Amino acid sequence: MLSKIIYLKYGELTLKGKNRVNFINLLYQNIRNALKDIKNIEIKKSFDNCVVKCDEQDVEKTITILKRIPGIYQIIEAYFTCELDMPKVGSIIVNKISQKINDEKIKTFKVYTKRHDKKYPINSMEYSRQIGGIVLKEFSFLKVVMEQPQLAINIEVKEDGTIFYFDKILGTGGFPVGINHKALMLISGGIDSPVAASLLLKKGMKVDFVTFMTPPHTSDEALNKVIELVKRVTLDYRLHNPRLFVVNFTYIQHELAHMSNKSYQITLMRRYFYRIANYLAKKYNYSAIATGESIGQVASQTLGSMKTIESVLDNDLLVFRPLLTFDKLEIIKIAEQINTYEVSILPYNDCCSLFVPKSPTTNPSIKIAEAIEKELDFINEIFNDTLNKYIKIIDYTMNK
Repeated sequence: MLSKIIYLKYGELTLKGKNRVNFINLLYQNIRNALKDIKNIEIKKSFDNCVVKCDEQDVEKTITILKRIPGIYQIIEAYFTCELDMPKVGSIIVNKISQKINDEKIKTFKVYTKRHDKKYPINSMEYSRQIGGIVLKEFSFLKVVMEQPQLAINIEVKEDGTIFYFDKILGTGGFPVGINHKALMLISGGIDSPVAASLLLKKGMKVDFVTFMTPPHTSDEALNKVIELVKRVTLDYRLHNPRLFVVNFTYIQHELAHMSNKSYQITLMRRYFYRIANYLAKKYNYSAIATGESIGQVASQTLGSMKTIESVLDNDLLVFRPLLTFDKLEIIKIAEQINTYEVSILPYNDCCSLFVPKSPTTNPSIKIAEAIEKELDFINEIFNDTLNKYIKIIDYTMNK
């Protein structure tokens, strides 16, 4: 009997030695959670791969989801047969490649064999040679080539049967979400922060989000845009169930409007973003805050600006900037891949874009920033009020 399977290969998991079992178990749970809405799903894990079975009509949707799950290196539409007799396996393969050869006008091929069962009487090289002979007998016009064959016939001989496949799809790679600590991502609604969050998820971190709104200057649509971005970057909460902290920044923003040196307006605004993030990080046990900053992209993302802005943080709180050396086109490409780009470019103003001065400083001084803050008579009172009264939590952990 021949059955179609989705064959998953692990990525960086193979580097983790004694922790490998923990990584595999977590990845297995993440896959089960991500595919929980797929009917008749079967998932079986082993030490170096995972096999997923589903109804034929759900294969495309299942693969689309699997491509976004960190920890999976390759996703393969494969075939499994209980047959171990090599000539019979060859006949099965010939039947499967016939239409593929005609449709794709294939002229060259190569057979790759891996024996998981080392007791199997034929070694890998000889197995490949004999399967190649069976294929050539049926398709005499084909030619075996050692490099860049049009058709790669991959065979894996196991104790309970044989798996074969022709094409591989690259997965996300990285580590299973939840294997590392959690971070708090500052998200505005632009292109960059969702991409930065996706890269942290790829490295196994759980990511929660904080956004800053200034009603009535920012609209409900601006908040809904951020909510949709959180949904998309977590693949409809399949990758994990995040929290979104929504900060009403209006009162702080109105106080900052009284500053004498307007060129420091963005610098001070972001210093208060960081102070609020620092407070949330301590209260909810985040190991780091994270941003979508990229060197030199805007005035607040020069090295001088970053240094002055992050100086308000506690010394033991890390700042992750996954996009630090990325250029904009690289960021846009990833945004398109994770399906956030079209939402990010919706024309709803966020807190940052509404209050940009005409000539923002690109090399702010910590001393000057601190001196300007001392000019603001009510800023500390308003800041504390914001922490206590104006932070709303949208908790997606309730979706579990």
